[in-house]
Amino acid sequence: MGTMHTGTTNPLLNEFTRVLLELRWGDMDAYGHVNNVTQLRLLEEARVRALGSPTHSSDAPLTPGLPGSEETVTGIEIPEIFAAASATTELLVASHAIEYRRPIGYRPGAIAVDVVISEVKPASVTVGYVIAEPDGSTAYTVAETVIVFVDIASGRPRRLREDEIEALESIRRPSVPMRRQRR
Repeated sequence: MGTMHTGTTNPLLNEFTRVLLELRWGDMDAYGHVNNVTQLRLLEEARVRALGSPTHSSDAPLTPGLPGSEETVTGIEIPEIFAAASATTELLVASHAIEYRRPIGYRPGAIAVDVVISEVKPASVTVGYVIAEPDGSTAYTVAETVIVFVDIASGRPRRLREDEIEALESIRRPSVPMRRQRR
């Protein structure tokens, strides 16, 4: 399960799950850079692709062989805890921390969003990200998201089960290098 990412590099991480996402021309702001809000959406999309969709049971199926249906997630395989838990659990974002280090200009081709699980607590998980060039030459954005597991029936945070903790701990990696300490 937690294997080294092969064939790609990241200037800030050693092991990670890589999600390749295409930029859209409309993602730019008036300065010709990918907008800061759009970058947060890129992180969300990478998180859902890497961790599993909370709506996976009703998502459209992937059609192999059609344009746009190639694999976009590689590297450390993240256990299917998030998608599996979504039947009885809401996965709610408790907080985001984001540092924009360099502007991302529009261009055709994918941008890499490298994802790590960096902290596992009794009822939450911290996901770290680095938006970077696929060749590892530049890191643009570094971010973290804390996701809380909330029981749908009670509306209260729920503790992760022991098997969930063990699976997540097996792929846990160091936190992304934020310049500003959280908390």
